[in-house]
Amino acid sequence: MTFTEHLAELRNRLLISIIAVCLISVLAFGFMPRLMNFMEAYFLPGIQLHVFSPAEVIRVQIKLSVLVGIVVAFPLILYQIYAFVSPALNRRVRARIAWFALPSLFMSLAGIAFCGFFIIPFVMRTLLKYTQSSGLVGTYQLDPTIGFVIILLGIFAVMFQLPIVLAILASVGLVNARMLAEKWRHATMIIIIAAGIGAPDGNPLTMLLLALPLIVLYVLSILVVRLVQPKIAAEKGTASDGA
Repeated sequence: MTFTEHLAELRNRLLISIIAVCLISVLAFGFMPRLMNFMEAYFLPGIQLHVFSPAEVIRVQIKLSVLVGIVVAFPLILYQIYAFVSPALNRRVRARIAWFALPSLFMSLAGIAFCGFFIIPFVMRTLLKYTQSSGLVGTYQLDPTIGFVIILLGIFAVMFQLPIVLAILASVGLVNARMLAEKWRHATMIIIIAAGIGAPDGNPLTMLLLALPLIVLYVLSILVVRLVQPKIAAEKGTASDGA
């Protein structure tokens, strides 16, 4: 393919992804009241949200519908990316990408579910109790509160990719289980710093609840890498014999 043909294909695949996100977002907009009621009931129990501007509700619903569009269309977006770059990849690399695709999607959904049903309710209840114990009444605005929830959901969706990322790095020989186990102190320090930077509200409780799952995921990553190392070694041995 010529350079112009590559650009045309890239444009087409971008258009397909954008159109898919837009269509799903438009369809999802009608379900936003139900989604917001669900989030209030399960993610924000005991929290009464307030509106301070006339357009705030519709603005939040548009944000949520676009987010739903991106999440639902994400497998299609990943496929478009894969289809664009796959001609430049050899068969073994394509097979490896396909092998990690489903676990990556599963871990993202697991991160969103864990954050939504455990982390966010715990953070909100704890902060609300602390506010009430100070003799104050908390007033939670709709837009920033939902924004806080969305940011946390996104952070946990990315965080739960850690075992997948380290397994991919192990598959290309950049890390191994022994190296990861030996560097656990450095990894813990990096995780704590990253949690401090990534906490959307700068709250120590949120930082802690970001750091602890990441440390557990790092330990899980060592186990995952240890499991995939024999398979990687076998693939390299087969490739060497074939050569």
